Amino acid sequence: MTVYLDLIWLLNAGIDYLLLAATALLLKRRFSQWRLVLAALFASLIVFLMFTPAAPLFLNPVIKLIYSGLIVFIAFGYKRFSFFLQNLASFYFVTFVTGGGLFAMHYFFETNVDVLAFLPGHGVGGSMVSWAFVLIGFPLALYFCKQQFGAVKSKQFHASQLAEVEFWIEGISFSAPGLIDTGNRLRDPLTKMPVMVAEAALLYSAFGKQQVDALLELEAENEPSPLMKRVRLIPYRAVGQGSSYMAALKPDRVKIRYQNEAYETNHVLIGLSRETLSPEQHYRCIVHPQIMHEYAS
Repeated sequence: MTVYLDLIWLLNAGIDYLLLAATALLLKRRFSQWRLVLAALFASLIVFLMFTPAAPLFLNPVIKLIYSGLIVFIAFGYKRFSFFLQNLASFYFVTFVTGGGLFAMHYFFETNVDVLAFLPGHGVGGSMVSWAFVLIGFPLALYFCKQQFGAVKSKQFHASQLAEVEFWIEGISFSAPGLIDTGNRLRDPLTKMPVMVAEAALLYSAFGKQQVDALLELEAENEPSPLMKRVRLIPYRAVGQGSSYMAALKPDRVKIRYQNEAYETNHVLIGLSRETLSPEQHYRCIVHPQIMHEYAS
C-alpha cells in the first residue's frame, strides 16, 4: 500500500485551518490570518511526526493536550487563563462535532467496500470519491455545526428574556410566558400607558372566539360585551407597512415574575394580536420594559 504523505499533509493543514477559523467565528474572536495559517501548519506537522520514532509519544493524551494547547496559543495568543481555556475548549468542541458529523456521513453512505481504499492519501492518492467526500462533506459538517450552535445561542438568549405573565380581566386570571422586548416602545398616545402585546387566543376560553374576534375587527356586537368598555385603539407602525390600529384592553392588573422578582401594575394596556407570536409557543406575550423598570413589588 502506498501512502502519499504530501497529500495527507495538505488535506490535514486545510482542515486544521478551517477548524481554527470556525473556532474564531464561533467565539467572535478577532484573529490574524497569518497566525491561523501558522497554527494550521504547526498542527499538520503531526502527519510527519507519526512516521518518526517519536510517534508513540504523540499517542499519549497529555502530549495531545499540550500539542493542541500550543496550536490554540499560536492561533489566538494568551491574554488570561480563562481566555485561553475558552479557546481550547471551543476548539475541541468544533473538532469533535465536525469530525463526528463527517464520520456519521461516511457510515450513512457506506457500502460494502474496502474503507481504506476510499481514504485520501492511500493507494494511488485516494479515489476521486474519497477526496470529494472529504472536501465537500467537511465544509458541510462545519456549516451545520455553526448553524446549530447559532440556533442554540439564540434560544438561550430568548430563554434568558422570558418571564411569567399573569393578568386579570373582569376578575378572570390569564397566564402565559412572556418575552421581555427591550425594543418595545408602544404606548397609548393619550394616557402614555405602556402597551404589552398578548395573543388574542388567550381570551377565547373565557370570552369566546366570536366576541374576541369582534374586538380585533373593531365591530360592535348585538349583545353588549363586558370587554367593550375596556377597549382602546392604539396606533402603531410595523416595519415595511403603513400606520394601523391595534385593539387593546385595559386589564384589572398585570403581574410579571422575572428572575425571582415580581412586578405588578394596573397602569398598562394589553394589545391583542391575532397572530401567533412564537411558532414554537416559547412565549405568548411581549412585555413592555417600562413595567420592569418602574413597578417592582
